[in-house]
Amino acid sequence: MSADAISPWEELRAITQRPFLVLDTETTGLTKPEAVAVAVVDHTGTPRISRLVRPAKAIEPDASAITGIDAAAVAAEPEFPAIEAELTKLLANRDVAIYNAHYDTEVLRNTYRRYGLPEPAYRPWCVMKWFARVYGDWDPVREGFRWKPLRVAAEYFGVAQDSPHDALDDCLTTWRVLMAALKMANAEAR
Repeated sequence: MSADAISPWEELRAITQRPFLVLDTETTGLTKPEAVAVAVVDHTGTPRISRLVRPAKAIEPDASAITGIDAAAVAAEPEFPAIEAELTKLLANRDVAIYNAHYDTEVLRNTYRRYGLPEPAYRPWCVMKWFARVYGDWDPVREGFRWKPLRVAAEYFGVAQDSPHDALDDCLTTWRVLMAALKMANAEAR
């Protein structure tokens, strides 16, 4: 069943009815992006991994301007293979909520491939696309709901976002958005 065939609230209940993870990455930029930071929190909001990694390619200046992560910030950090086993074990066969799943899954794919490592099998769920349905800003040209940044979702649900573009904070903000939305959905269901 497609996500559009059920309400966004039913979709949220379905993803949160069993343990899930929330993932975020910070990256080298927009051109074949690779991870410079990876964070994962579990369904209780507990951080499971939060690491900077030194990428094999240069970090684009525009990316550094957004995240504050430049070559100097990751110079002493390990490369991705040092955290790969832990991350792969964590993600394997799990439901993973990601704000802009298309982008972050591409980042992981590029990073795993850079080092010739097999990607874990996991089920990404795009919180950004879900929130677009909740927010309801229809774009008649695209014939779809407009995607909104995480800060808009946080504001919508009254959630604090302390350090935007920090992988761990973005995970925690996404988790808090989901928990606030679930509370709202459950209250409306009564």
